[in-house]
Order: sequence, then structure tokens, then C-alpha cells
Amino acid sequence: MKNIRLAYVLTFLSECYFPFVPFLFFYLRYFTFEQIAILTAIQMAAANILEIPTGALADLVGRRTSVIVSFILGAATLLIFPFVTAFWIFALLEVAKGAANALYSGSLEALVYDSMKERGEETTYDHVAANIETVSWMGYLIAAVSAGYLYTWYFRAPWLLQGIMYIAAAGVAWRLTEPRLDSVKVNIGKALAQNVTGFRELFRSGRMTRITLQLATVGAGYIIASNILGVSQAREYGMDARGVGWLFAGGYVFSILASRFFPKLRAYFGEKRLVILTATMLLISFFGARYTGIVAGSALIIIRIASSSTFRNTRSVIVNGWISSRNRATALSTLNLLTQMPYIFLSPLFGALIDKTSPNIFAWWLGVGIVVVIATSQIGRGLFQRAT
Repeated sequence: MKNIRLAYVLTFLSECYFPFVPFLFFYLRYFTFEQIAILTAIQMAAANILEIPTGALADLVGRRTSVIVSFILGAATLLIFPFVTAFWIFALLEVAKGAANALYSGSLEALVYDSMKERGEETTYDHVAANIETVSWMGYLIAAVSAGYLYTWYFRAPWLLQGIMYIAAAGVAWRLTEPRLDSVKVNIGKALAQNVTGFRELFRSGRMTRITLQLATVGAGYIIASNILGVSQAREYGMDARGVGWLFAGGYVFSILASRFFPKLRAYFGEKRLVILTATMLLISFFGARYTGIVAGSALIIIRIASSSTFRNTRSVIVNGWISSRNRATALSTLNLLTQMPYIFLSPLFGALIDKTSPNIFAWWLGVGIVVVIATSQIGRGLFQRAT
């Protein structure tokens, strides 16, 4: 099917994202960690805020058009990005990136699924989804290894090359065919109300509230590490952009393996033990970083990257097991928002702490904060049970 083949190409062009590895090195040419954290939080906030209206737009103008516009907007921001220096311009570009991500998010997936449903092949969608995930990881690996060399050769190259790839992606997306199926149109007011329902779904009992808070807290640790901590730690160990690329590529390989064997890990450990295991690996990577050198520190970063996919898969299994089908999508979106909120709102504090101390000392305090939140939720559970 043409749409499926094109989706594989678009996934690769999207996920082979060269700026991911050198972005911190680039931003440090002009800004402090505090300012960098604010900029990355702006993009995250914009993507979340624009998720509903862009979803409505995709339903109104079509998923194909939404994907095309996302790549055109993304290409424009990438081609401008490496030639500016002012904070406020970067802030606007981060908002534009967030809008592009929101336009793309879900649109291609929905188009692929509806294309298969149109042909009566939706029962094999899981195989297509697995192939798309594999293509995504291939893109991550290629970008991680090559981006550092591109940045060292010419510091603007990763953004310029990505912009060209996004232009090519817009051309590929033009060949997509919009499925002729009646879809449920998004009403923004109803969507907002549904998000409130999804929030209630996650907090409808004391047990579910505790689980939600703990999953969101651990997930937030992975988000913070992904956005500002991992690259800054590697830089503190003395790595340049090329070294960071190889380090992340190693983590991605283990993450792919962990994701590949997730069903066996789940069968052997069970969901509860897997959450405890991955959370422990995350905390070890935070606490141990303060006392290690480049070899052990790099191993801790790889462990954290490798455990992230297992945590996300386990979280998905747990949450999907106790939320209703009617509110499944909004509850999952709400949990994702809760996971990102600490970084969105506390990014200036995180950046300032890194500026005043170091990435590895901040990692240690971040570990302390996660332990405190999890312990508080457990103590609160005990007090609630005694009171009732």
C-alpha cells in the first residue's frame, strides 16, 4: 500500500533528527543552562498547548495536509535557526517547532490506520506499527552517530541538513492519499472537557492517584534527563559532540534490545517489578554520576537510556490495564502532560542549579527529589489507609 510505504520514508526523515545531539553545544555558544532550559521548555509547552487545536485542524483540512504543513513549518524553523543569536528569536522558533510537532503528532499515525481500515486490513496494524518503531530507532542511531561529526565540520550543518530533509519529507507527504472514511470531528470545547474526564480517570481512587503520581514522577526524571541532563553530563566528562553521538548511539542499541525483548521481560519480572527495576536504574544513574569518571559515568548514561524504553512500555501496560476504553486516549495524553509538567514549570530552576553547581551535582539532587516524592506518596497511602 502506497501510504504505508510513504509513512516509513516520512518516519525515517522525521526521526533521523541531526540537531538532537549538538543542540546543547550550539546553545552554549550564546546562553546559560538556565536560558537553554527555558527555551526547551517553551517548545514542550507549545506542543502540549497546541495539541488540541492542531488535532481539530487535521480533522478539518485532512491528515495529509496537516503532515505536509508540519514539515514545511519545521523546515522553515530549522533553516533559520543556526543563523540567529537573540534569545527572543530562538523562543519564537521553539514555539514554531512545538506547533510543527503538534501538527505531525498523531496525524500520520491516524492516516496510516485509516488507510488500512479503508482496505479492511486494520487487524494487521500492529505489524505496521512495529515496523514504524524500528524505522524510528534506525533514524535515531544514524543521526546520533553522524550529527557530532557534522557539527564539528560546520556547526550549522545539522540544522541545514535537517531542514533540507524536511523539505524532501514535505514532497514525499504530498504523495500521500487521504483515506475516504468518515472520522469523528474534533470540537475544541468537547476535547477540553474530555481532557478533564481523562484527568479524573487517573485520580479516581487513592490507589490510582498514588500509581499515577509515581509513574509521572519517574517519567519526569527521564524527560529531564533527555532534555538537558544527558548531553550536559557527557560534556562535563569532557566529550565533544562526536563523543556524545557515539554514547547515545550505544544507549539506543540497548534500548532497542530492551524494547524487542519486553514481552519476555514482562513475563519474567511482572509490571510492578519492572517499574521498580527501571526506577532504580534511573536513580542509580543520578546518584552515581556525582562520584564517577568518564567510563563509569558514560555507562550510567547508557543504563538510563536503555531502561527508558522498558519503563515507557511498562507504564503503557499498567495504565491501559486500569483505564476505560472510552477515556483511554485522553487519560494517556493527560499522563503524558503530567510527566512533562515538572520540566515545563521548573526548567528555570533546573538550569540555574546546573549553572551554579554542575550537571552531575544537579543529577544527584534530582534523584533526591524523586525519592522524596515517591516516599511521600507511599506515606500518604499509609496514612489514608489508617484513617479509613
